[in-house]
Amino acid sequence: EAISYALDLGAQFVEIRHQKISITEVFVVNGVIRRLSSGDESGYSVRVLLNGAWGFSSGPSLKELVESSIKLAKTCEKEEIEVHGKPYTGSYIHSVKIPPDQVPVDRKARDAVDLCKRGMIEEVRNFNVSYLDGFLEEEVVNSIGTKVRQKIYRTRVSFSAYAHRAGVTERALESTGGTIGYEAIEGSFDLAETAARRAVELLSAKSAPAGKFQAVLDPKLAGVFVHEAFGHAAEADEVLAGMSILEGRIGQRVGNEINIVDDPTLEGLYGSYKFDSEGSEGRRKVIVDKGILKSFMHNLETSSKMGVESTGNGRAMNFRNPPIVRMSNTFIDKGDAELDEILNMREGIYAIGSLYGYTEPAKGQFMFKAEEGWLVKNGELVERLREVALAGNTLEILGNIELVGKDLKFSPGNCGKQGQWVPVTTGSPHIRVREVVFGGLR
Repeated sequence: EAISYALDLGAQFVEIRHQKISITEVFVVNGVIRRLSSGDESGYSVRVLLNGAWGFSSGPSLKELVESSIKLAKTCEKEEIEVHGKPYTGSYIHSVKIPPDQVPVDRKARDAVDLCKRGMIEEVRNFNVSYLDGFLEEEVVNSIGTKVRQKIYRTRVSFSAYAHRAGVTERALESTGGTIGYEAIEGSFDLAETAARRAVELLSAKSAPAGKFQAVLDPKLAGVFVHEAFGHAAEADEVLAGMSILEGRIGQRVGNEINIVDDPTLEGLYGSYKFDSEGSEGRRKVIVDKGILKSFMHNLETSSKMGVESTGNGRAMNFRNPPIVRMSNTFIDKGDAELDEILNMREGIYAIGSLYGYTEPAKGQFMFKAEEGWLVKNGELVERLREVALAGNTLEILGNIELVGKDLKFSPGNCGKQGQWVPVTTGSPHIRVREVVFGGLR
């Protein structure tokens, strides 16, 4: 009825979304619970396209939302667009071993404190545990004929260890999680200890050298690189806005013989889903095939503008936000090289993990601070390094990849864009790059 009402008011496209969201958060610092929250919320959103302008509203009353969205569309800037898409129907109920909504909140709090205590070893000044679980129940219908429903569980545990000695502070991170249940806790106790030990070990590391080096990036760092430096540039809304180095490059070589994939269908990963927030079915996309750019990531709006089919990448943080183009599980696919072969450099740097960074998709520039590294000589790890930072041009790095390992690994995370945060996964095997600029302290 709401779709018919919006069409009667002149809309050319109508989308209605209903969500129920349940979230529990526990944040523990040095064994003390700093934040504990648990709650549910639900609501509707209505999005309309009226004479080339979008209107979006969210709240509890569908009739009022339709009228509000139509009114907003009449005041917005218009452009030439008609939404075309394939109608999808279906229902998906995600099952997990231990549904987190069946675990008492007080048990989650106790377990988070116990996890934190595992990381409180000598010289670790601060140890933080962040636990998050939730489920999403979502129904999407639109005027194209889509009518889908899904329920998805997600659980994630993250650790941050800060070690201090003689004026030096080092940080180590670990995390685990996915579209899984409370069973995520079971495998996380060892990770807490791993993060703490590594932070302490880094206190004895040497400052990294500066200059150009042959480099190996571990799966965590390479995964963050392909997500941040390349993935955002492959989002079609960035391309249409003139904010991507990949604009006009479909069918062209953008890297060496590598494959870059975005795939929300992979079971158990943090960024996985059956349907996106527009009701389009998620599917595997080979964005780069043997170095050739094959596709961008699309939602209904960008695919209609560019004359292609939506790739199922229209995602919204919740019912209060409209869907925009977002990644899901984005990764460099596995190759055939063994790690010993990849590390067989006369002299180079093995960069491990990621603390932070920035990228400029429009210029193709990036800078990342690795968590740690090793100086490599004649294939041997000879000196542990800290303060490992690398910078460069995205396409130059992709073009300089010499070897891609067999050891594809994934890491859960959250990605922010236009004020919306969504769960994603980054991933990669070890890769070796011919030349990378490092900005160490010596």
